[in-house]
Amino acid sequence: MSERGSVADNVRQEGSGEGNRNLAAIGAPEIFQQLQKGVLGQDGALRFVSVAVFKHVTGKVPGNILLIGNSGTGKTTIMNNIQRLYYEVPEYRPFRAMTIINANLLVDSDRMEFRPERVLTAAEQRARSVLGKQPTADELKTAMERATICIDEVDKMASVVAGKPNPIGVVLQQGLLTLMEGEKVAYRTHAVVDGEEQAVTLDIDTSHMMFICGGAFEGLYDQVYLRVVKPGSGEKLKSHAIQTADGQVRIETRFALADFIKPEDLFTYGMVPQFMARFDNTVLLNDLTVEVLKEILIRSVDSPFVRSRRYFEVLNIELEIEDLAASLIAEQAEKHTRTGARALRGIFGKVANRLEFDPWRFEGLEEQPDGSHRLVITADLVRHRLGL
Repeated sequence: MSERGSVADNVRQEGSGEGNRNLAAIGAPEIFQQLQKGVLGQDGALRFVSVAVFKHVTGKVPGNILLIGNSGTGKTTIMNNIQRLYYEVPEYRPFRAMTIINANLLVDSDRMEFRPERVLTAAEQRARSVLGKQPTADELKTAMERATICIDEVDKMASVVAGKPNPIGVVLQQGLLTLMEGEKVAYRTHAVVDGEEQAVTLDIDTSHMMFICGGAFEGLYDQVYLRVVKPGSGEKLKSHAIQTADGQVRIETRFALADFIKPEDLFTYGMVPQFMARFDNTVLLNDLTVEVLKEILIRSVDSPFVRSRRYFEVLNIELEIEDLAASLIAEQAEKHTRTGARALRGIFGKVANRLEFDPWRFEGLEEQPDGSHRLVITADLVRHRLGL
């Protein structure tokens, strides 16, 4: 039996001890449903992520993925919800060591050297937090080897930047691909051996880790767009009928990277082919639609409206928002395709700031029979504040 198969069998046994089910019985559809609770508007990407998680926890094959999406489309949200999944599903306790680290921290720029111990140090910190005690060397090694490693802003380490070679990017990609294909790294730390804590060297096998790399790849959008609109390319942009929040219909021609990207586009961008070959899937996140942005505004626990509502609760004021008002705000945010859901904060802030500053002078404030107050953000207020 292969080493990966042996680890998978051990994990299945341990996982069954933490919950009631064999890990293989928790299929990708169930993982998808769990992740969908916290990630809106990215169902296509979540299907790939769900399969990757299933592959990781069952241990038969690696499930490394690359997430490509504009800022604010949900890359970090997906990573955070994978971590939530590990904590909410009891059988996933052995996999709770998960860390997010910025790509540029993995290279020593002065010596042009990849530093794998920085990945392992981050994994160790999470493993110790999960284990919650002074772990033995075997416990620490096992937890680290099952870690999920999220590398953010990997696009900033392309091998070509502004048309010039970027040696640091090459070093990073070469170093990461070695870890992703499986390497045994001698890692010095301290752990309990024979009842005493002492210095130890752990041989960490990275082949059992899952790697999720993500980046905005902003230059890639312009690169592919220019290729598509170039005369003689044989490709053309698609036109769509768009209905505005006020019910008007207009025709817009928009560029969607997912419609036109080819593998060679990533190589031209500066991603090393051998590095790209280590990913099971390259996943493009959707630009967020008006409907999704509206849902995020109203439902997301971190949305500016929900935060503002909590603020008004301190003042004993119930904050509400009209459906059309939410649609108008989402429509304005959708125009900022490079910032995605983050655009909601600035746009909502223009509407809510004066209300938060002194709600008592707002003529729309209503007193309730119990002495509390109610404040409604109306469509007219949004139009006035945003100059629509």
